[in-house]
Amino acid sequence: DYEEDHASYKLFLKEILLHSNNKSLINLIDDDTIPKQNERQRIEKLSFEIYEGNKYYGNEPRFATKLKKKHDFFKTEYTGEYLIINLELKEKEKNIDESILWSINRFLTRLNFLINLTYSTNVDFIYGAVYSNDNEFVGKTDIILTTNMYCYEHSRKMDWPKIRNNTLTETIKWFKGNKIHSDHRSKNDLNRAINAFSRLFGNLKRESSADLFWIMLGIESLLVKGNQNITSQFKEKSILILGEPKDYKRKLNKLYEYRSKLIHGSFDIFPRQFTDYENFEDEYDDYVSFALSILIALIRELIYKQKTGFEFELKLVE
Repeated sequence: DYEEDHASYKLFLKEILLHSNNKSLINLIDDDTIPKQNERQRIEKLSFEIYEGNKYYGNEPRFATKLKKKHDFFKTEYTGEYLIINLELKEKEKNIDESILWSINRFLTRLNFLINLTYSTNVDFIYGAVYSNDNEFVGKTDIILTTNMYCYEHSRKMDWPKIRNNTLTETIKWFKGNKIHSDHRSKNDLNRAINAFSRLFGNLKRESSADLFWIMLGIESLLVKGNQNITSQFKEKSILILGEPKDYKRKLNKLYEYRSKLIHGSFDIFPRQFTDYENFEDEYDDYVSFALSILIALIRELIYKQKTGFEFELKLVE
């Protein structure tokens, strides 16, 4: 549904501008409680601008003109909107070299993670530019991609699950209120689900072959207790929370069967060089999109309700 996706995208563009230099957001992508051996600069300011065609809605970044002339990765014929992210770091050394790119890419990956955890539209980061305080070009940041691309289309096609479109304000409040951080080791079921979702983000070199494993790990962390009746717990609890699929209930059953066969090594596949390998990839990608739509829908429900988990009551029926 183009209109629904476009509405989510417009909400994202509208709201993100309100979070320039938001200290709560900065703390989520720049955690001072974790020792950083290789990160000597911290974030001083974080600001956002919207770029459309050849026009800026805000003050033109100081590097924009120079980029257009010298760095072809900034040139584009696309006339849509672009989010310009300005990260200003606290300088503790006289010279800033390309080693700082590693830190900035980590910051941007966490930011992209929070954005995609919030809005029902896929957001990727294209190449960015890094400049020193004396306006010298240091280098460019990575492209940051996510596996989310087709999960929203999949949920709309199936009309299940319905994925909430939250706001970044709600997401920040949820992380802060429940003392969750995007860079902490998991300590409970919710942390495991969040950290599993974070595994779906990375640059162009990121391997996606383990995506279904991480997605199902996240779902099971939220829904499954113990080692008994795992398939039943997954199916019944997901339906209780997200409603019952109208026409694809059988696919919900087969998702867990597919996951189990793939992980436990009983799935028959062709070698990569065989021409039918693409059919396996198509099927795998379809299940990834389906499972991811479930995981995102579950997490969005928790954010919307500002809860840390789902509660289920066991009743005996005579």
